[in-house]
Amino acid sequence: MFVKLTAAATFAAALLMASSASATLIRDYELNNSLTDSAGSGVSIVNNGGVLGATGITFAANQGPTVTGLSLSTYTIATNFEFDSLSGFRKIVDFKNLASDNGLYDLSGNLNYFNFVTAASGSFTAGTNALVVLTRDGVTQLVIGYVNGVQMIQFTDTTNDAVINDPLRFFQDDNPTGQREASSGSVDFIQIYDTALVGGVIGGPRGGVPEPATWALMILGLGGIGASLRQRRRATPAAV
Repeated sequence: MFVKLTAAATFAAALLMASSASATLIRDYELNNSLTDSAGSGVSIVNNGGVLGATGITFAANQGPTVTGLSLSTYTIATNFEFDSLSGFRKIVDFKNLASDNGLYDLSGNLNYFNFVTAASGSFTAGTNALVVLTRDGVTQLVIGYVNGVQMIQFTDTTNDAVINDPLRFFQDDNPTGQREASSGSVDFIQIYDTALVGGVIGGPRGGVPEPATWALMILGLGGIGASLRQRRRATPAAV
């Protein structure tokens, strides 16, 4: 049984390595006294009245930044931010240029994609940074949301509600609700990948995906353990 589990772990590691190795970081806004894209697109993020500093942007309600020039059905969005208020709905990502109430929210401390799914347990603490990762697979239409590495929500986006169409707005609420569902706060970085990363694990300067060489060593190590166990199993007499 243990050998089978080791083989499964090896396969999972190989799968994650393949996913991360083939992913491209297409936008990387580090927001360290600069609005430029470190990934090299040449498209700066739009600062809508927030205060840009050495470690990010501090924004009032509905002053969050905007990413332009993207059209993606498969992606990973990653952002590290904090809200000053978590009461009710507070929009995190708006996909419809403020024309629809749908989108990614905090709902009283829980991750929510309105009007599809809400996390069953608490996700956020007011005034405390949280790493939110949202992935969408364009083939399966599966959308998954993570907070600090823990999966919180999942739904099948058959209506293409979460497809990225220019522009992509952060921390700005929509016009149908009078832009009331927003909070002041701060954002440390925003990254966008062209792949739905397995497990929502992000790479780049802020992320946690090991380099491919590291995964290769891990897989070799797991394979070695499995081979050793098989040899021991063959050398051990069968139980009578």
